[in-house]
Amino acid sequence: MLERKQGYTVAITPEAENYYRDVLEYFYKHHSEASADRKSTGLLEKAIALENNPSIGRKEENLRPLGRMHRYILYYYTSRKAIKIIYFINEQERTVYVTDFFPCESDENKISKR
Repeated sequence: MLERKQGYTVAITPEAENYYRDVLEYFYKHHSEASADRKSTGLLEKAIALENNPSIGRKEENLRPLGRMHRYILYYYTSRKAIKIIYFINEQERTVYVTDFFPCESDENKISKR
């Protein structure tokens, strides 16, 4: 019989909550209310889905100096535009810490300054 590992807890840091609010503000300013509702829910669900497979993301090279092995997954809100969900995994706590919701249209060099 296979033993199933318990999933991870996904925690969104206070800074990431602020970045999420910035993204929501953009969605509601530039998209219809129904579209913004779908996109905001989809973005959050994508982050929460990390509880099942947190290693799925690619390594975020811009944050390598922090030493936490940050990773990211992409949430596409249009066919060409995406938000990077940036996170790191604490294996001892079995927790995924989401640290940023970063619009890919932004300057990549700003990631390490956030």
